[in-house]
Amino acid sequence: MLSNKAKSGFSIIELVIVLVVVGLLSFVGYTAYQKLHSTSTASTTTTAQTPVATDVTATPTVNSASDLTTAESALDQTDTSSGSDLTTLNSQLSF
Repeated sequence: MLSNKAKSGFSIIELVIVLVVVGLLSFVGYTAYQKLHSTSTASTTTTAQTPVATDVTATPTVNSASDLTTAESALDQTDTSSGSDLTTLNSQLSF
């Protein structure tokens, strides 16, 4: 007759250890995926809520030197002191 030591296969302890390792790897992978997914969702949400300038006047078509002066004065009237464009550019560059 064969003794118990001659049998081959996995013991219950080895099986439990394998299941624990697989569970830990699954948990770490799922956590990393959630973190990545929430970061991309946050950047999409931030981009979607970017304010659109509505008080900007349209610049005229430049065909001559006088048109260039008119376009320059129109651009000079645009308020750039708020810094929202710079903030938006920096946030887009960070992604």
